[in-house]
Amino acid sequence: MLKPIFVLLSPHPFTGLTTIKSKVVQAPRYQLKTDSNKLLLHQFNPTALNNYRKNPEFNYTTTKPVITVWDRFWNWAWHIWNNFWSWLAELLRKLFGNASMGHNTAQTFKYVILTLAACMLVYVIAKLLGVNLLQLFKKKSTGDAIPYTESIENIHDISFDEAIESALAVRNYRLAVRLLYLRSLKQLSDHNLITWKIEKTNTDYLKELSDKEQLRQFTLVTLQFEYIWYGDFPIDAQSYQNISALFQDFKHQLS
Repeated sequence: MLKPIFVLLSPHPFTGLTTIKSKVVQAPRYQLKTDSNKLLLHQFNPTALNNYRKNPEFNYTTTKPVITVWDRFWNWAWHIWNNFWSWLAELLRKLFGNASMGHNTAQTFKYVILTLAACMLVYVIAKLLGVNLLQLFKKKSTGDAIPYTESIENIHDISFDEAIESALAVRNYRLAVRLLYLRSLKQLSDHNLITWKIEKTNTDYLKELSDKEQLRQFTLVTLQFEYIWYGDFPIDAQSYQNISALFQDFKHQLS
């Protein structure tokens, strides 16, 4: 069924509307000016550019480093090393049931092994260089089985041949070298080339020698003696024979 639609029509439908009058406004016209300035072109200096290209400080090109076979070996060794300690830490963690204890124990083992490896390396180097490590850490004995001391020894009271033989019999080559040097001082004193006094130093005796050849040879044996005695360096039988030959040459020079 259709329903009726009622439309109300107003007798004045446009009541209340305002009429707007439009007005066209003419925009002002501006005259464009042309740029009269001259264009100045700058040229780069080819020589300066070439110098910059050759200067490594201005080379920002990044090159990939070349990995050598040696680098690969160390990378592999380092990888194996880290994996081993990671495996050990995991194993200890399972044994102790504590991750922190397993890690700390593995680190302790690592430092112990590194310390042992460093000691072994020092030992091998010392052997190659012929250095006696025990002698370096050994406290110097005040007696050292020496029947004479530097403070009381008198070169005119020592029987050098017997003393040297006694030192060689017990393989005390350092003492034997010292006795050789003291005997050389006695020889210089017997030839009136020096004035021996117990408080004098080796440098004092060197200053008293005027003959150039005697001074040269005595300087040589003095250096050998000071190196062995005051440097506390141990010597073997062969080294002693070589040093003894120098003292024999000096003795013949005085004869």
